[in-house]
Amino acid sequence: MTIGKESVNRRDASALRTLSPVECFDLLEPGGIGRVAFTSAGEIMMLPVNFAMAGKTIIFRTAPDTLLAAHADAKVSFETDRLDGARHEGWSVLVHGHAHKVTGERDVKHLEDGTRLEPWAAGARDVYVRIAPTRISGRRILPDAGP
Repeated sequence: MTIGKESVNRRDASALRTLSPVECFDLLEPGGIGRVAFTSAGEIMMLPVNFAMAGKTIIFRTAPDTLLAAHADAKVSFETDRLDGARHEGWSVLVHGHAHKVTGERDVKHLEDGTRLEPWAAGARDVYVRIAPTRISGRRILPDAGP
């Protein structure tokens, strides 16, 4: 809240800005943890995955008997972020796209070698899924740099 020119709440002075698609892909490039959203039985589901990037596509692995595998050939959304609660800063990237199972032996080998993606969850996670973005957006919030 601002009264006159004086800021009452430091967070009000934070700068929220829209990220370009290039900035979004740069933030996705190191990989990490994200969430895949899809519709299942009329409900919106959102499940965490660890991911890597292969070019401009998002890659994750799952087991063949999971909801993620069952919806691996569908429209999905993907979101990841990095936040620093103490400094009131961070960023978020949202990707809309289509998920596809990667089935070709050569393609799977290429992803194994190129991404070195290791699932955190125990058990066989042999289904590689690629999300091809159709739309990408992001936001970054930074604390006020002061006067």
